[in-house]
Amino acid sequence: MNCRSLRSPARFLALFFLLAAPSAALAQSVTLKVQVASVSSNGTEIDPALKQMAQDFKRNGLAFTNFKLVGSENLNLAPGQSGNVKLPNGNASVTYVRQAGGKLTIKISAPAVTTEVDLDRELTLGVGEHGGGKLFLIVRK
Repeated sequence: MNCRSLRSPARFLALFFLLAAPSAALAQSVTLKVQVASVSSNGTEIDPALKQMAQDFKRNGLAFTNFKLVGSENLNLAPGQSGNVKLPNGNASVTYVRQAGGKLTIKISAPAVTTEVDLDRELTLGVGEHGGGKLFLIVRK
C-alpha cells in the first residue's frame, strides 16, 4: 500500500479502525476481586475482611456465626477470558462474558454450581459445602 491510497477517506478510516481495534478490546478488560469465604455456625470468629458479609447475613436472618476468609484473588479479564480461583474442594472459574449498557455479565463454574449473572457491584454466591458449613464466593468490580 502506498501513501496515495490513504488519501481516500474511506480507506483511511478503514485502516484507522483496523489499527485501533486491538487497543479498544484492551480497554474493555475488567479487574474482579474474588474472595472465598467459609461460613458456619461452629464458633464465633469473624475475619475482618468478612465483617460486612457477617452483618448482611445477620440482617437477612441467616444464622451463621463463624466467617473465615479462605482465599482471595484479583482477576484481570478481557471479554471471553476466564480466571481460576482455588477452593478447598476444587476450583472455581470466573468468565467475563460481556459488558453492555453498564452491565457486566460473568459466568461462574464451581463444583456445586454453574451460573451466569449480571454483576452490578458485588455478588455473593454459595458454591458448596465446607467444614460443617457453606462455601461462598464474593465477587466485586
